[in-house]
Amino acid sequence: MMSAPSSFDFSHVRSVCVLGAGVAGLQVAEQMKEVGIECTLFEKEDDVGGVWRKNYSDFGLQVPKELYEFPSYPFPAVHGSFPKGPEVQNYIKNFAQEKGIYNSIKFNTKVVGMVQLPNNRGWQVSFQREGEAIHEQRFDFVVVATGMYGTPFTPTYPDADLFEGEMMHAASFQQKELAAGKKVIVVGGGKSAIDCVVAASEVAESATLLFREVHWPVPRHLLNLVPFKWGTYSRFGHATLPTYYDASSSERALHAAGKPFKWLWWRTVELMFRAQFRLSGDFVPDSRIEHDLFNGGQILSYDFRDKVRSQQLDAMKGTIARFTKSGVVLTDGTELQADVIVFGTGFKKSYSYLDAQMQERLGRERDGLWLYRNILPTNVENLCFIGAEVSTFNNILTQGIQALWLKRLFIGQVSLPSLEAMEDDIKKQQEWKRSWMPEKADRAAILQLHKMKYHDQLCKDMNVSHKRKGWNFLGECFAPYAAADYRSLFGLRRASRDTPTLLGANANAHDIKQK
Repeated sequence: MMSAPSSFDFSHVRSVCVLGAGVAGLQVAEQMKEVGIECTLFEKEDDVGGVWRKNYSDFGLQVPKELYEFPSYPFPAVHGSFPKGPEVQNYIKNFAQEKGIYNSIKFNTKVVGMVQLPNNRGWQVSFQREGEAIHEQRFDFVVVATGMYGTPFTPTYPDADLFEGEMMHAASFQQKELAAGKKVIVVGGGKSAIDCVVAASEVAESATLLFREVHWPVPRHLLNLVPFKWGTYSRFGHATLPTYYDASSSERALHAAGKPFKWLWWRTVELMFRAQFRLSGDFVPDSRIEHDLFNGGQILSYDFRDKVRSQQLDAMKGTIARFTKSGVVLTDGTELQADVIVFGTGFKKSYSYLDAQMQERLGRERDGLWLYRNILPTNVENLCFIGAEVSTFNNILTQGIQALWLKRLFIGQVSLPSLEAMEDDIKKQQEWKRSWMPEKADRAAILQLHKMKYHDQLCKDMNVSHKRKGWNFLGECFAPYAAADYRSLFGLRRASRDTPTLLGANANAHDIKQK
């Protein structure tokens, strides 16, 4: 690594710049507001919400709402179990309004550059509102809360300029009417691609999903009976995964002894999912499910399965070799006709707000940006990432705990280890992930179902109990974890979902870590 700060001192932090007003940035603003730190959010769009502000046709929550809510602001009971995108966006807007955050946001404004101030005392941030000149403002600290993926990624292909139809990324496929009466190809094997082809099939002349690889689908109800959260959001579910990198020697011994059971467990799960989704042929993933969950596992309804069986849409394995005027030619020579091609091919990261020298100093590697606690870079002072370099199966909760951790770091309630210890921790996580996790450009950020142990780490750092089920041993082992379990850390009682009651900062003795 390059030369790093000799220490981390946050006593000077009185003003914070936040890049992004999605669910991560809003929770940072909430926590800064509570301790009187001035916070300014820069949002390039015209409203809060990030990806929820607008997205592809028929998008919505793929998990029950209790698994995607602000820990300090329960989802209203009026919404169904799986709210659609506009309902989620309205919930986020209400959060920002009731928390008094809107006045702290500069909308339609993009951060175009950041320069460290002398003696590492903060940053001079250059920003530009749409149609206006560039302005500058000084901040003591910068939080990057732009989300895991910011820039839509569309692959390039030979002869693409010959195609006479429409091409777009899934993020732009916001109305299924764009596919009305047309031949549509959706490229990709992830959830957004599947959602887009299902939506297109309702109005298109033909709709085809073209994929290179498929991922294991996860049903909303295991065996059509048990909500999936009981198998994936519990400590038992976590215990069936590869051992976490900071596990104690006793935990490692238990995991080693249980290795045959874990193998049998996941093979049984695969058989169950194959039966529930009627997977066969090219629809059976090549990778083991316990590994694929970290590479694109998705929670789905049966819409796609049923539409394929009823021939309302087609799905085929293949790769585009080149374009023609009227469609594409695959590498095996198959030619497909299309009027519209939608790319559900994901997003890529951008660090353009930093100059080349600072980006090099940040030290992003081939598989991502490796940070302490997926928050702090060890080579750059007065900068951190909340929700931008971490991916779990409950991102909004993870980001809320990260924001709480950051606030407590600022006010001296979290003590960092030595720089050497921080870098050693990063190295251990790096070696652990690279030893088994599928290689991806964002592997450093991927935690998914390991969120349980990650949340535990943050709680231990904050000196609060990481076991959130109280004295309920069976609940602690087998009950799913959700935002409600961490609510008391954010000043709310756990019991009521619709009429939260404010508590004092130390109201719940359960939150005091037992020595």
